[in-house]
Amino acid sequence: MLEIRIRCEIGSALALMALLAGGCNSDAVESPEGPPPSVVETARVEMRLFAERDEVVGQLAAAESVVIRPEIAGVVESIEFQEGQHVAAGDVLFVLRSEEQRAALREAEANRLLAADVFERTEKLSKVKVSAASELTQARGRVAAAEAVVDLARVNLDRTKIRAPFDGAVGARNVSPGDRVDSDVALAQIDAVDQLQLQFSLPENAIALAQPGLAVIAHVAAYPDEDFGGVVYFVSPALDPQSRRLELKAWVPNVDGRLRPGMFARVDLEVEQAAQALLVPESAIANDANGPYVWRVNAESRAERAPVKLGTRREGQVVILSGLREGDTIVTSGTHKIYEGGGIESYAPPSVAAETP
Repeated sequence: MLEIRIRCEIGSALALMALLAGGCNSDAVESPEGPPPSVVETARVEMRLFAERDEVVGQLAAAESVVIRPEIAGVVESIEFQEGQHVAAGDVLFVLRSEEQRAALREAEANRLLAADVFERTEKLSKVKVSAASELTQARGRVAAAEAVVDLARVNLDRTKIRAPFDGAVGARNVSPGDRVDSDVALAQIDAVDQLQLQFSLPENAIALAQPGLAVIAHVAAYPDEDFGGVVYFVSPALDPQSRRLELKAWVPNVDGRLRPGMFARVDLEVEQAAQALLVPESAIANDANGPYVWRVNAESRAERAPVKLGTRREGQVVILSGLREGDTIVTSGTHKIYEGGGIESYAPPSVAAETP
């Protein structure tokens, strides 16, 4: 009797489990095959105009720069400019005391008059055969010598006025009225700053790009968001033997005077003319042991790895030299969520509407 009861209980339990299992299966929802597609940002590869550029470090210098020194010794009588003032070529900057030079000029002019008078009398006597021809020649020579002394006296007098050699801005003066100076004393410095020299150099492997007329763009720390354009006017005929680099100079306009000589600059130069190129965002580039690649979306909206050869990078964009074609769709954001053959669902981020004024 006990054995029969146990068998009945076991049978009832099995029947109950089968009934429950059947009920659960009848209510179950079939799960999709594989994981859901990855939601990522995508973009179409397009040909765009792209200019090959390079960036080097350079420095700005004045178009002309000179330290002003006196040509003769003397005492400073007056200073005719304000420090930092813009002056024109020929403007008087310093005046030296000139009493001695004026006296020397008056003496020279008096001697010239005397020599001229002697020459006139000798010439009259020569015409009537009273004076010898040699005496007339000597008298003529004394006149010429006297005129030369006058010219020299005038030059020395003019040297007491020290003038600007070109248009420019005068720096700090190093002397005061009453100082005695000579040709070794630096009075002040003047710099031509309406246009500046941009000095930089290129490595040996880039000298084929160096030629007058090459367009450059300078960026300085003081104005980080501004471009200052220039044009190369000088290319050194030889490389520096120590650095193996080629020196170049470009003119950069500076009419508003915001750029200053001595500033360092990042020089952006166009090394090749603009041409059509395949450009993709840097965020689309991934790397592994085999090199760079992108995730390309195929016609079935599935990811496939596309090895690529990269060119120049600039401003978040990369030139693709090989591995992609125009019109390909690639993943630009969310590459970490993708695997080979995985489903792709494109997501376009909402654009920010422009504010109406």
